[in-house]
Amino acid sequence: IMFSNYPLLILLAPLAAGLTMGLLGNVIGHKVGRVGVAAEAVSLALSVLLLYDVTVRGPQTFYLAGGHDSVLQWGLYVDRLSAVMLVHIAAISILIHLFSLRYMQQERGYARFHSLLAFTTFVLFGMVASANLLMLFVFWQLLSWLLPLLSYNYQHLPTVRGAFRTFIMHRAGDTAFLAAVVLAYGWYGVLDLQQL
Repeated sequence: IMFSNYPLLILLAPLAAGLTMGLLGNVIGHKVGRVGVAAEAVSLALSVLLLYDVTVRGPQTFYLAGGHDSVLQWGLYVDRLSAVMLVHIAAISILIHLFSLRYMQQERGYARFHSLLAFTTFVLFGMVASANLLMLFVFWQLLSWLLPLLSYNYQHLPTVRGAFRTFIMHRAGDTAFLAAVVLAYGWYGVLDLQQL
């Protein structure tokens, strides 16, 4: 990754932290949560830098796959609003990670929780910086799968039922979202948010 593409590191830092904590949580031990805090600190610093860049130079687009005209384009579009949201998400995520260091310390799923928290931050970053509707839909799907895993106690049967109901309601919303993506492409022939 060239330095000009440093905004990609905003997303990659929590993704790498989530993978590290998920795969090596038992090896790292009780300090596993600090990996997430460090990743969020990197994301916050880069988000503040990106906010400055966007304020001075204007909106920026970073393509990872596909081109400007491709339906399957995969990239980030960052204007001032999305840059502010990246800073906001990173700052709140650091606070949640820091709070969870002690609050969740005695729980059996400590590493799993911190790993899922980092993945959730990655997905939120992706949602606010998506360059097109299809990419936004993919990140929305990931978030709706992560939330039940992150926020429910699966040893308590009523909680499991609640998680299942939430999951089903998200699927109903996803159907409407996907229909909107298909209609937007059918009417306008593009999914790029700026062109739309």
